[in-house]
Amino acid sequence: MSLSVVNIEAQTSIALSNRAESVKRKIVQLASGDKISVVRLHAEEEYGTFQSSDANEFTFYDIDRKSTVTLTFEEVKKVKDGYGGYNSLNRRHTDRTKALVAGLILAGALAGLLVAVAVSK
Repeated sequence: MSLSVVNIEAQTSIALSNRAESVKRKIVQLASGDKISVVRLHAEEEYGTFQSSDANEFTFYDIDRKSTVTLTFEEVKKVKDGYGGYNSLNRRHTDRTKALVAGLILAGALAGLLVAVAVSK
């Protein structure tokens, strides 16, 4: 009878990809209530507080959507510490790096436009 129990346990555990294993290692280090940013494979980045995890998935509270989200490790590209910045216009958290890059591009374009106007006079 113990042999069948071992077989059932072996069937329920899922072999994880290298990416999912790295996500799992990161999740295992977290304590309940830690602030995290979750980069999913095919969705927007989400921000929230870590709640719990098991062998194949983890749960966090999404602070922008105000709901609990459960994801498998395979659905996630990366987990980062902390939240991103906050965008007051759309009332959501954002990735600070992306906001900084977009701001620099906009500033460069504006500076280029001002130089072009100054040269044309």
